[in-house]
Amino acid sequence: MDPLDESENSDGDDSLNPPIDDLTPTREAQDWDPETVSDWSQIPDDPNFTAEEDQTTKYALHPDDRIWRHPSELQYLAPDAESVRRSKKARGLIGLSLTSAVIGAAVASLLVVSLLRPAPQIVERVVEREITTANISNTDLGLQRSMGVADIAAQVTPSVVRVEVLRNGRVSGTGSGVIFRDDGHLITNSHVVENGDKYRLIFADGTVVEAILVGSDRLTDVAVLRATTDQEYKFVPATLGISTSLRAGETAIAIGSPLSLRGGPTVTVGVISATNRRLQSPQGDWLYELVQTDAPISPGSSGGALVDARGALVGITTVIAVTDVGAEGLGFATPIEIAHHVAVDIIEWGKARHGRLGIRGSDAPTRLLPPSHNAGVLVESVDFGGPAESGGIKVGDVVVELDGQLVLDMGGLVVDARMLQPGATSPIRIWRANRLFVLDIEVGELD
Repeated sequence: MDPLDESENSDGDDSLNPPIDDLTPTREAQDWDPETVSDWSQIPDDPNFTAEEDQTTKYALHPDDRIWRHPSELQYLAPDAESVRRSKKARGLIGLSLTSAVIGAAVASLLVVSLLRPAPQIVERVVEREITTANISNTDLGLQRSMGVADIAAQVTPSVVRVEVLRNGRVSGTGSGVIFRDDGHLITNSHVVENGDKYRLIFADGTVVEAILVGSDRLTDVAVLRATTDQEYKFVPATLGISTSLRAGETAIAIGSPLSLRGGPTVTVGVISATNRRLQSPQGDWLYELVQTDAPISPGSSGGALVDARGALVGITTVIAVTDVGAEGLGFATPIEIAHHVAVDIIEWGKARHGRLGIRGSDAPTRLLPPSHNAGVLVESVDFGGPAESGGIKVGDVVVELDGQLVLDMGGLVVDARMLQPGATSPIRIWRANRLFVLDIEVGELD
């Protein structure tokens, strides 16, 4: 039994607090009204008050202080509908207040973050269209080869322009150019733009705009012009292809503006006759790794486009073979990889930056090659104090790899070396005394 129960029953009359089992409601109990009960809160706080007094005869115990309750007391103890409604309303108001506080804090946080966040930088994106080896498959090639020459011409012609070279306000020469960026930059030949002080571009649709010379490079016969116009004009860049995958006999299409003819670019068709040709440019410099084609190329087409059967730009037409009786049906184009590399340098630096190794040599005979390689370059001389000598290369070494790429011949070595970044360190693999060595060369810059 609860201790409180024991103290209540120790001195009092059991009839006042009968056992639960013996409790039976009487008439008086059933008629008991909580409104007539003395106020339990009025029990005096008298220090002389003792528990021995029969307080139950004077004050009725509060229901919470008894172990039993009469059913009529429950209506007094149960909350009424109004209190429940007020309680729910209060809880709703508290919940609404908490929700509003959370939302307000979140909005304030967002405002603070937005105010403290730096303003976004607007970056101009220049688009170049390029075909990569990852998206070329036999199926793709089959679909592309189904395109007719007329379709390819219609696709590429908007990217080819006629270049008029002006000097002292008069046209002193003409050539061709190929748009390769959608901001109006185009590639042409260095020998086309020399001796000019102003340049004018005529597009296939007849639009005429002025152009400025960004820079030129005699070693590769590549120059870059940029169209300048106050009018909004949508420049269509040509799709850049891959010349290293070309094979003799494949279709070649030359598009240019020969003889200053009006009415848009001229389209001629032929085949890829050969690759990796070496030839002197009109300026006297040796050009390497040229693509040869029999597609007719006439004077004025220099700087034009050489595209493959997919309509991808694989070369910039540069040189034609001419005799006393005229063109011999031999045209040569600078591979697009070389032209693009030089053009990017010109745009970034204002000039082409060519790497330099400082060696001279020739194609190595088979008997001097290592068993692991079938091509290389025999070093015949090394520039004193040059990058190659400083790196440990000696006369008689056979260079078989440069910067992880196989060296197929001397022309390829020259081109690959020029495309290295001056100041960078590049590994070069050589064959010496029946052993392969890898030397690290700090690339110089060709003047």
